[in-house]
Amino acid sequence: MSASENHEVAAATNPGVWVWDHDRRRIVWANESALRFWGERSVLDLIDRDFPPTDPTTEQFARLLHAATASGTERVSTRLTLTPKGRPQRVAATASRFALSDGRIGLRISAVLLPTGAESEPERMREIFATAPQAMTLFAEDGSLLVQNDAAGLIFGSGKLASLAERYGERGAARDALRALLVTGSFSHTATLRTRAGERRHRVTMRRMLDPVTGAFAALASFSDTVERDDAVMLTTAMERGAEHTLLSAVEAGVAVYDDALKPLYMSDRARDLLGVPVDTASPQLGRLFPRDRERITAALLEIRDGRADAASIELAVQGQDGGARWVQLRIRKGGWRGASAWIATITDVTEGRRAAIAVQRATDDRDAALEAIGVGVAVLRADGTIAEMNTVAADLLGREEGDTRPLTDAFDQAGSAIFEGVFADESRNEGFEVALEQGESRLIVGVSPKDRFNRNYRIVTLRPAESGTQTSPGIFERREAVARASHELRTPLNAIIGFTQLMLADPAPIRSNAYLGYLQDINDSGAYMLRLLQDLLDMRRIEADALRLDSAPIDLGNLLRVIAREVEFAARKRDVEIVLSIEPTLPPVLADLHTMRQALTNIVGNAVKFTSSSGWVRISALQRASGAVEVEVIDNGEGMTPEELTIALEPFGQMSGSQQSFGGAGMGVPLAKGFIEANRARFDLTSEKGLGTIGRVVFPPNRVATSER
Repeated sequence: MSASENHEVAAATNPGVWVWDHDRRRIVWANESALRFWGERSVLDLIDRDFPPTDPTTEQFARLLHAATASGTERVSTRLTLTPKGRPQRVAATASRFALSDGRIGLRISAVLLPTGAESEPERMREIFATAPQAMTLFAEDGSLLVQNDAAGLIFGSGKLASLAERYGERGAARDALRALLVTGSFSHTATLRTRAGERRHRVTMRRMLDPVTGAFAALASFSDTVERDDAVMLTTAMERGAEHTLLSAVEAGVAVYDDALKPLYMSDRARDLLGVPVDTASPQLGRLFPRDRERITAALLEIRDGRADAASIELAVQGQDGGARWVQLRIRKGGWRGASAWIATITDVTEGRRAAIAVQRATDDRDAALEAIGVGVAVLRADGTIAEMNTVAADLLGREEGDTRPLTDAFDQAGSAIFEGVFADESRNEGFEVALEQGESRLIVGVSPKDRFNRNYRIVTLRPAESGTQTSPGIFERREAVARASHELRTPLNAIIGFTQLMLADPAPIRSNAYLGYLQDINDSGAYMLRLLQDLLDMRRIEADALRLDSAPIDLGNLLRVIAREVEFAARKRDVEIVLSIEPTLPPVLADLHTMRQALTNIVGNAVKFTSSSGWVRISALQRASGAVEVEVIDNGEGMTPEELTIALEPFGQMSGSQQSFGGAGMGVPLAKGFIEANRARFDLTSEKGLGTIGRVVFPPNRVATSER
């Protein structure tokens, strides 16, 4: 006997055992018999064996895993056809759940080779019955289970739904079916049966026969699920009626069907997945799925029932299977189901779009709140110059009610109107100019944003009081002071929020849901962002009022720049941006306030990294000029800015087109840096060229250099 024959004999008597990791499509452990069966020398060689997703072996293991992980199932026995060495091999396999090292569920498979040849004909017939795609079951005369094939086991399981009466849900229906079979010899009808996935419609076909083991009467029953056929009929009807949207929704989304009393009739697997309903549970009622939205759903159903609407679409929040929030769109219409009136609901996942909308709205709210706080008016103008909307500051400056939509030029004198109309007519221009109001001696500084692809039909205008001897609308400065005081007061509860969330994040053991940990991190991040925004507002207010408290002392500028470069290094690596640092070894100290200079230089370097594209670079240099002045340069090769965009960047809360959506932030970095630097009696220059990059330059004059003679 050859070595290969010896191996086959051993494989037929000693079961091969291996562990299947379905997520990675790998066999991760095997005994000696399994290694011989698969033709590999070691477990490491077997781990490297590739099982493509479309491999029949992978598909068979997937079905086994589904059956073995069903509720109430400990192990599954079946026959498989595997090709370990390029030729088919039939094995009798037993599979059970197996906990992998990282906690995921895998499959433990024990298999022995089945005999081949003429002597295996009875075994072959059993194989045909076991592996037939049609669900088949042999019942005894009393309806008890004798044997069923794999397909029936997947539908009904091997436990509580074994007998015919349990599948029908009542003994009378099963008895009637068996009685009809005794009389006619065959029986076929459509019935609602209980399955592992809940109640589903099946075509039941029975044949009378003798049990080949006992010789007693038996019933061979086959079961065919008709739900998919009913769905196809529903979709075809929808297409014939021109309801293409419903057809697409039903294909792309989940489908649920309810009768007139909102009793569940059917729920697809996709709908269960979206709504977090386990496959092995009965379909829940619509009200139980969305208990907090019953009134909205009821109102929508009444509109459809009364003929006021053909269909209704509602966005609803559900809890995903990971514990996190998910939003779905529920579209309900009236339709037919198996010849009766029914409510057809399609469920579509809209989580990504809703989260994006929330993020944009939060950024917009933060920006609007900040603009309100520092007294900058914002108005959105239509193409004809009328006001679409404006904030309260703009309304106060113009002396109008917030709902007043008259053209903005009505508030200016004749000369101011002419200037504004000239700038407004040029869609590419973006500049600030001073105009006088029609009534009184007040004057405003007006900024007009250019049109862009996000803003085709509207222009955004900013308004603020002119500084030179101008009187503004009553209460503006008083309100600014009130906001400044409120900002101070808000910092106390924000510090408490941040402190307590940090304590909870440091010891998260009592929090059992990963989703709640994510929410806690969001709260902490939002609180920290609000605190930074409040601090920026206070700092900007102090700069405007010339009330900054500076503690000038000699500082090591080179060391400060090295610290800042290390702080932004992580953000730079994430964007694949290289930071190049060049510090003159003999760089003298400069006289400045360490806190404000650190914040100013961090803002400049951070902006350079943020607005430099992937694989770009940022160069930070510091040296002493021949004149004795010390100069710091931050140069990047980012996309750069036009002169108009540069003007916006230097204004508080200035945002270039799309920058807020792309990069976040409130547009305070550069104006704060400029204010801090100039408060330290240094000079700040910002130059840029579109497509070439930006240069930020800080120059300390000789009288601010510690080693110079003053």
